[in-house]
Amino acid sequence: MKHKFLLLPLLSLVVACGNNEKLAQEMLAQAESLYNQGDYIAATQWVDSISATYPQETDVIRQGMMLQCHINQKRYERELIEVDSLYNAANAELSALKNRFELVREGKEQTLANYVYKGTRTKGEVKRSELRVYVTEKGDLQLTSVYCGKSKLNHTGIMAQMPDGTFAQTATIAYDGGKNYRYKSGDDVVEMVTYNLAQCKGVLDLIAENPQAKCRVKYTGGKSQDLNIDKLTREAITNSYRMAQLFVMTDSLASRREFGIIQLELADRQLMKLQDKAAASTK
Repeated sequence: MKHKFLLLPLLSLVVACGNNEKLAQEMLAQAESLYNQGDYIAATQWVDSISATYPQETDVIRQGMMLQCHINQKRYERELIEVDSLYNAANAELSALKNRFELVREGKEQTLANYVYKGTRTKGEVKRSELRVYVTEKGDLQLTSVYCGKSKLNHTGIMAQMPDGTFAQTATIAYDGGKNYRYKSGDDVVEMVTYNLAQCKGVLDLIAENPQAKCRVKYTGGKSQDLNIDKLTREAITNSYRMAQLFVMTDSLASRREFGIIQLELADRQLMKLQDKAAASTK
């Protein structure tokens, strides 16, 4: 009788183990079904649940790991197709936009050339107050507020305002003899303040979103004076801003593509290792 009672726990353990394997296989089947439907996120969740719920079912877990490699392959293949499509569209737009610009290098000491909107390039001495904009070969945008007049303003920024009253301001650039510098040109005082994209983004957004609207700029930080921005300058700012955005976009997409290729190659190697182990275990 003792022997019969000892057998009961053993039989229960065998039945439990059998049930666990069956349940784990059912979870794997659900993951495979979702994989075949293209729902890779949900399929991954089911694969992860197998090892979390039934850590002792090593054979099923191994099959799940192989399925996960297939999931990763499909995910990165899909993403690479999407990234390539976005990159090609952005690069085509960037290439077309470059035709509206001159590639200018001022002297041999300038290592990077600048994209300057056609018709806006100024040569020689500063003769008038204006806004200047350019984009470097690396895609960095620079906006410069230029003042030329008989008396000093000592400006440290600008505010752009639309006819409906909406406005935006640049950051304040303190006088430093570099990004903000001043000098005499004959009888005129010349002041030039240069802003990077982050420092003038609000102004760029305002003009780019309203390219046909007449825009007035007010020099800020010193004596107040207004400057009307002509159509060509508004076009230059709008297109230069778009060019800078496209440079960032294409660089980001190229990085995503490189990352996707690395991850796809990693999934391929992991799958080969798992397949080799599975083959070795059957010998």
